Amino acid sequence: MTLSTNTSRSTMYVRRLGPHHFAHLRAIAEGMDLQDSAKRYLGIEHGHEAKTAHQQTTEAVRALARRRHESAWRLIGIRIKIQSRSAQPTLDAFCQERDLDGWSQVDILQMYHEAYPQNQKDARRFSLRERQLSLLRLLEGLVAEQPRATDLLSGWFDDRTANKLLAAGMLTLGDLNAKISVGGRWFNALPAIGLAKAQRIANHLAMLIPREIQSIKPVFALSATRSLFAAAAPVNAASDAGINELQMTRMPEFSGVSPATTSGTPSEKQVIYGKSPYTSSHPLLQANNDLDAVQSWIKARAGSLATVKTYQREASRLLLWLQYECAGITLSQMSVNLCGDYMVFLQNIPAKWISRESAKPATPGWAPFRGPLSHNSQRQAIVIIASLFTWLQAAHYLQVNPWLLVNKKTGDDRNEKMLESKALSESAVLEILHFIDTQTPSPSRARIRFILKFVEAVGLRSAELLSAKLSDLRKEPEGWLMQIHGKGAKNRIAAVPGQAFLALQDYLSVRGIGSIEIAPPDAPLLASALDPMEPVGYQSLYEHVKGWLSKAVSASTLPTNERMKLDKASTHWLRHTFGTRAIAREVPLDVIQAQMGHASIQTTASIYGRAPIKRRVDELGKAFG
Repeated sequence: MTLSTNTSRSTMYVRRLGPHHFAHLRAIAEGMDLQDSAKRYLGIEHGHEAKTAHQQTTEAVRALARRRHESAWRLIGIRIKIQSRSAQPTLDAFCQERDLDGWSQVDILQMYHEAYPQNQKDARRFSLRERQLSLLRLLEGLVAEQPRATDLLSGWFDDRTANKLLAAGMLTLGDLNAKISVGGRWFNALPAIGLAKAQRIANHLAMLIPREIQSIKPVFALSATRSLFAAAAPVNAASDAGINELQMTRMPEFSGVSPATTSGTPSEKQVIYGKSPYTSSHPLLQANNDLDAVQSWIKARAGSLATVKTYQREASRLLLWLQYECAGITLSQMSVNLCGDYMVFLQNIPAKWISRESAKPATPGWAPFRGPLSHNSQRQAIVIIASLFTWLQAAHYLQVNPWLLVNKKTGDDRNEKMLESKALSESAVLEILHFIDTQTPSPSRARIRFILKFVEAVGLRSAELLSAKLSDLRKEPEGWLMQIHGKGAKNRIAAVPGQAFLALQDYLSVRGIGSIEIAPPDAPLLASALDPMEPVGYQSLYEHVKGWLSKAVSASTLPTNERMKLDKASTHWLRHTFGTRAIAREVPLDVIQAQMGHASIQTTASIYGRAPIKRRVDELGKAFG
């Protein structure tokens, strides 16, 4: 969009509004330093010019918003400070710590905000910032022009710089692009333009249109749009708008990479994501390029917020690797050899690809990896990428899938401690129950005793325990059974053995609602300590179990190493305790698989296959003394 100039200012920085202007305003909204953002997105040379460039950008976009009668126009261009929460874990870390795989997006965010509540002032600021960002996205979609090589330089550079370039014979963005692409000291003929200023011009041009310049040792800088790597920073979204954006946001467009050459002179390379040359006679995707195709895969295959973020992260890392390590090839051009190269890359992440410790998306020093990948993370990345290619081939976006020809097996981790498990030993369970039984009777004590005995014998997930009602249990000729709506929205039937049934009867009696035969069918299986008919949330369950286990373990006579291990114990450990105990007591794997709701018996075997180690030692001890 072309804007009229303001002759009262000596220098004009905004004549036409492009995506980079909105990127600058979003960066300011999300807390980026004004000078850093103006240099990165607006192409200014000196820090003292940042305020003027920012003011002109703000006024231009505010004017558009006022003409559209947008009530939030005053929010444009201001930074809404939100209290730092550096102690909070990221959403990914929160999900991993509490074993929340399979929970819905809404449930996970609700749990997160229960664990780390916002005060009213912060909530208000979050809401204002979401309105601000939403308006910027709307206006950008309506008025932002995509710079073209044929555009005059005067439309996209400040007038002083544009006049200098014009005096040197460069009229359009394409002219400047061609000059810079030749390399060398292309700026020698420009008056009062040194190396630093020339680099600023080159960086700004790379922000506007792509160039062909080879990069060396990239140091990544993410654009200030809402990005795939939101997982790298603490969750701040509190509104439904923020939730929806996090789930369905487009892949990020990396506005520029500032590689450091061996001579110390930076260069710049615009990230380009290509389109597959393969055209199917029956296209199944509305995908214009690799980014669109990957986003379609995520929307179609990811069933939870945690999975969305994981898929986005791995796909973005691959696309960046193809761009900066493989000369910008597309997914369709990836060969078998490159698949192997990428596996090697994941095993040995170069230092230039690893973020500084405190760097966050859209800040200097950020890169796609936070450190070397563990063996399991490498394996997970390859599985996800291989599934992406399989899906894209099935959708007729790719003609071939090179990953089908690659040995994707990475073997076991040499450093894995095979005997470590997230399960309570039998001696630990006895110690914990002894501690609980010696405490003063209370609804809290009754509840923790029920949780330990019931989950140990039935193997429920936390979500399944919290959502269950008494009506889900029924007596059949085979015995007491429980219908469960579990992970992946799948129903299954679980047996309720004697230990679990007796624990439930005792718990219902303490709650004062009678036995299972006469209690209200709509009563929750697990209830509030204050109201026997009121269910509890995940955060209450988590803190309840952690609190009791911590006190019981501290008061126990368990070995020091086991007490240290049990410091990490949570509700999910009780489910692992069921699986471990069932294997040790020689329950068939297919029975355990069906009871726990695993998708395959291989999953059951991989998690609990090491449990009979004691029996193996005993039998060999008998044979060899």
